Amino acid sequence: MMRWHRLIAVALSTTILVSIGSVLQAQTQLQRFDFQGQFLAVLSDADMEASAYIDGQLGDRTSEMIDTLTLISLESELSTVSPVMLEVSNSVMGWPNNLAFTPDGNYAFVAETFQPAPDGATERSQIPPGQWLSVIDVSNPQQPELIDQINLGTRPMAVAVHPEGDLLAVSLGESGRQFALIPFTNGQLGTPTFQAHPEIDDPEVHTPHLEWHPSGRFLGVTLPTRHEAVFYEVDLTEPGNPTLRSWGNSVMTGKHPGVGHFTPDGRHFIVTNLYWGDDVADQFVGSQHSSLTVIQFTETASSDTPVRHEIVSTAAVGGSAEEFAISPNGEFIVSLNMEASYLPLDDPRMTRDSSLTLLSLSPGTGRLTSHGTTPFEGILPEGITFDASGNYLAVAVFDYHDSAHDGGSVDFWQLQQGEPPTLEKLDYSIPVMRGAHIVKLVQ
Repeated sequence: MMRWHRLIAVALSTTILVSIGSVLQAQTQLQRFDFQGQFLAVLSDADMEASAYIDGQLGDRTSEMIDTLTLISLESELSTVSPVMLEVSNSVMGWPNNLAFTPDGNYAFVAETFQPAPDGATERSQIPPGQWLSVIDVSNPQQPELIDQINLGTRPMAVAVHPEGDLLAVSLGESGRQFALIPFTNGQLGTPTFQAHPEIDDPEVHTPHLEWHPSGRFLGVTLPTRHEAVFYEVDLTEPGNPTLRSWGNSVMTGKHPGVGHFTPDGRHFIVTNLYWGDDVADQFVGSQHSSLTVIQFTETASSDTPVRHEIVSTAAVGGSAEEFAISPNGEFIVSLNMEASYLPLDDPRMTRDSSLTLLSLSPGTGRLTSHGTTPFEGILPEGITFDASGNYLAVAVFDYHDSAHDGGSVDFWQLQQGEPPTLEKLDYSIPVMRGAHIVKLVQ
């Protein structure tokens, strides 16, 4: 049974305060720039303050703070857009990969890693694991509609859509069935096929991140507890029964890999390493830096040469870099670094700033070259995307220390492709529900 979802339309201008109840209040300032695409989609988890990761306390909430999917049209000047919000259960407690779209941009999928906080809950530990995968029709971004849901069991995490748009891959937090492969046709989910990791005997090894190769033949998978990336070929020869099998060697990436993204040409799989763990203060805070690892992906096999993937480059980026964006031409990467912005205000280790690290990537060799790190104010930013032109970026900010901001936002940056290339923060921001943790571009 599908649950009731609220739809809220919000008008923005450059001269008025935007309000959704008492939650979203911000003033935008006009700056003309051509951010290309159909629309931006933002997920917000309004159940907790970012500092709950450290002190476990959910913090202040009101009845108007609800989990939302916000759609921001890009078909006219951003200063005149009317973001539309749909209530959809989602959670920041996972990697920024539980929102995905069909290639035509008509359907969105949201994995409910954790449920909304129960009434009266005050601690993060009181939030129960999620179960649902939701399907939203966004063919008209001004009128998104929840059209289907399926209960996948315990804690669906990453969701990825096959390049043909007809098959979903979802990772689960269940022992012995870490993957669900789900047909999708005419807006309807089919019967899932559940599978475990091929050639990994430990049923407790979970997959918080997965992504389709551009060819649609393979999945790239990260295993944080094993410090590995692995690749699976998806056999689609038997209708209704897709199966996974290992493709080549596993790769030791670095400590605690998070998300991984294939480059647009499919030649490389890039992984961010967080260096988190039980041997780190508060599991997260003691890690002062992250890194990116570039893996050369081998797509073809021969009878006399085994498939082998290998690391070709690494580069240091800022602390707690959960997400990064690759430009459409594959030549630039921007790492989004949370630093220690999510700590409680009275913690001396807290940083008011997060940061972006700009790197260039040689498409041929996979070599990374760093062009520096730029700080900016904002708490727990996890979502970042290039626009279709590759000249601009959108960044989802969870919250702010500055009391002048009330809630989350989408901020905009410009990539200046000079020598050296640089990033410039634009004086423009779109307010969204507190807890913004993913932003995706639909082209």
